[in-house]
Amino acid sequence: MESHNLIKKRNFILLLIFWLLYFVHIVLYHFIAADPHIIVFISGGILLLVVTAMYYFRFHPAIIMYSFFICYYAYIAYITSIEPAVINYLFLFLGIIVSFIYYSYVAIVISTLMSIIIVLYFYVSNTLFTSVTFVKLDIVYFILFTLITMIILLYCAHFSKKLIAIKTVKMNKTEDELYSAQEYLQSFFTYNRDAISVFSLDGKVIKVNDAFEQIYGWKAEEIVGKAIPFIPAGLKGGAESRLERVKKGEKLVAFETQDKRKDGKIIDVEITVSPIFNRDQQVVALFGISRDLTEEKETEKFLRQTDKLSLAGEMAAGIAHEIRNPLTSLNGFIQLIHEDSSSYHSYTTIMLSELNRINSIVGEFLLLAKPHDTVMKKHAFSTILNDVILLYESECVLKNVVVKTQVEEAPHTYICCDANQIKQVLINLLKNALEAMPSGGEIHLNVTQHTKDLTIFIKDTGVGIPSHLLTHIQKPFFTTKPSGTGLGLVVIKNILYQHKGTFEIKSTVGEGTSVSLTIPLWEQEINH
Repeated sequence: MESHNLIKKRNFILLLIFWLLYFVHIVLYHFIAADPHIIVFISGGILLLVVTAMYYFRFHPAIIMYSFFICYYAYIAYITSIEPAVINYLFLFLGIIVSFIYYSYVAIVISTLMSIIIVLYFYVSNTLFTSVTFVKLDIVYFILFTLITMIILLYCAHFSKKLIAIKTVKMNKTEDELYSAQEYLQSFFTYNRDAISVFSLDGKVIKVNDAFEQIYGWKAEEIVGKAIPFIPAGLKGGAESRLERVKKGEKLVAFETQDKRKDGKIIDVEITVSPIFNRDQQVVALFGISRDLTEEKETEKFLRQTDKLSLAGEMAAGIAHEIRNPLTSLNGFIQLIHEDSSSYHSYTTIMLSELNRINSIVGEFLLLAKPHDTVMKKHAFSTILNDVILLYESECVLKNVVVKTQVEEAPHTYICCDANQIKQVLINLLKNALEAMPSGGEIHLNVTQHTKDLTIFIKDTGVGIPSHLLTHIQKPFFTTKPSGTGLGLVVIKNILYQHKGTFEIKSTVGEGTSVSLTIPLWEQEINH
């Protein structure tokens, strides 16, 4: 296929050359010849038109090549027969020289043989001796010169084909290497999970990959050609300083900073910025790779919180067992004093109340440690929810609180859980909501079923929690209530962690607090 393409290109070049020579021949013959033969021009034009038509209708390139030589020698022979001249015989060598352009041994040999045959024909017909100055020895010299020319051209063609073959192998190897490198780079750029961006020295974006669009939110058409928009205003000074260092050829590897998404959200990223050089080792552009650390940071935060919960659970188990035994003895003795001596009722009443409070705190400790012994079974969530609502129904009436429930779940939705612990989660959340509305209000409880989990959303219309306290209320022993232990939300998170659930709390002062938690569905429920 490749040799056919080369022959096709040479056929096209020869067509152009011969059409040019044909018109030059017409002009010169018209002005120089005393009696021009119009039939010569017509025959030459017809032969060129035949070859041109073959090329236009896409005949095989080799057929067109041989047709070239046949038509050429036929034209030269025809001109020589009409008006024999030495100059016409010299054009027989032109055919041999032209055949060399194809680097084809067959074409060179055929051209040589056709030149010798034409000369011998005119020699036998005595045209060489009657019309032009030729002697017999000239025929021998002509044939020898033709054969020597053929041998030289065959050697040159062999040498040229060898060089072309070597060059072709090198070019193919280079093209394969370039293609492989290009494909590798394109795959790395396109399918990389990290955001990749290329930008000019003046800070304008040249190209971004798909991961960039997912992480930062900008589409390629929205950002290409514009100044870098993802650097937060407060960090532009440091970013510009780093870019200046990269423009000088320095490479900055895996440094942590913050970037801004299209929606304005600030995200933690790990960035590597490298210069792109040209052949003269001059920096022409910059190349940046950004890795979103949001999930990694959240995982790290979750692990730290898990460690705290684990530590709190260990502390809870130890402290509860150490306190409960002496607490039982104290409670028994004070109860005897309270019953036998009425004169100390005022003191013993307070002491019993405080002992009950201590006992309540110990109970919270035990709940904190209890999830380590969870027994997971299949339970209908609707049953768990109804039990909890029924438990708090009378208290809600007393405190003028209305519970509005909206359940978007299947009639028989099952979860794999420890029913008592999930009840404890809902009880703690409803208890917090009631305590946040001393003057009454509403509790909105929405349940939504998804593909793999349930989402329980509880919102009250209470006083709300200030933003500076919202980040601390999930820490162990931190509480805003006078009689609180600071372990309620810790217990909730610990239970949900054991159930592979999630927990999120939001609050606005004066509007209320909302809590969203998820619990995975029972596996067969998911498959169903």
